[in-house]
Amino acid sequence: MGKRYYCDFCDRSFADTGVNRKNHFKGVQHQRLKKQHYDSFRDPATILSDDSGKMPCKRFHAGQCDYGDSCKFSHMTQERRQQLQSMVAHQQAEKKRKLHEQLAEPSLDEWLEKRQKRLRKEQTPGAQEVSDVTYELPPFLNRPNLPPSLLPPASEELKNKPQCEWG
Repeated sequence: MGKRYYCDFCDRSFADTGVNRKNHFKGVQHQRLKKQHYDSFRDPATILSDDSGKMPCKRFHAGQCDYGDSCKFSHMTQERRQQLQSMVAHQQAEKKRKLHEQLAEPSLDEWLEKRQKRLRKEQTPGAQEVSDVTYELPPFLNRPNLPPSLLPPASEELKNKPQCEWG
């Protein structure tokens, strides 16, 4: 049977040849359905601005307009227009709220809290006070009669030494 091409916009299939595909893409029905599909993703503000310059279609409101989407007059109903206007108002309010949140200055408590977090991050582990550190030997190192080179230093000696980082 040969290869078939399926058009998602038109919901039909036909023999997949270059000529058939080209003729199908040029067809009025395909163009109309493709435009209708992509118009469903348009921004409500854009739809309103495009439609606001058009006069209402008398034939559409009487139920007899044959032009459909290609009509030069507006086919938007009053309910649809109000729905789009409320969507646009909601989007604008969201944008204003987000902008206000970005530009708003933090309170003193928030600022101090952020500062404390930043200072804690900037502190290095070596900058801690050595006096509060306690040293204990692991139990397996408690061996009697170790040579002096293998004996661990006393904790008093470690407290007086400056702490440094390696690596």
